[in-house]
Amino acid sequence: MASRSEILVFSKELTKTDVMKRMSIPTNKLPHLPQFQGACHAVVLEVEDERGQVWNMRCSIRKRKYLKPVISSSWVAFARSKNLGIGDKIFFYRGLNDEDGPSGVKYKIKVQKATKVFGAIVGYGSPVHAAI
Repeated sequence: MASRSEILVFSKELTKTDVMKRMSIPTNKLPHLPQFQGACHAVVLEVEDERGQVWNMRCSIRKRKYLKPVISSSWVAFARSKNLGIGDKIFFYRGLNDEDGPSGVKYKIKVQKATKVFGAIVGYGSPVHAAI
């Protein structure tokens, strides 16, 4: 799935909240994100889809204690443009040196649509690589 120039940061099956409002990122993946500097609790991630479109997604953490990161700004527009639904999977990659963007790191996202029968997930289609 990932090329030699990218590493898989996380994958997840999307929930209703992920699709409708914001996507949560597992807390243990914080080291793979840009550092939140000082009092700054948000960073903008340049996320490239399989078509090469770059999405500027705002990633934020809470100000105290529970630092679970979430992606909000541009995420809902992305999810709608890809017709993402509950149960679809996303794969979030971090590009390595030769793919760094202006912010120092470029991320990629790939989608795998759920195959449903009578509302139940029975499998997944091939991952969509190259613009999500």
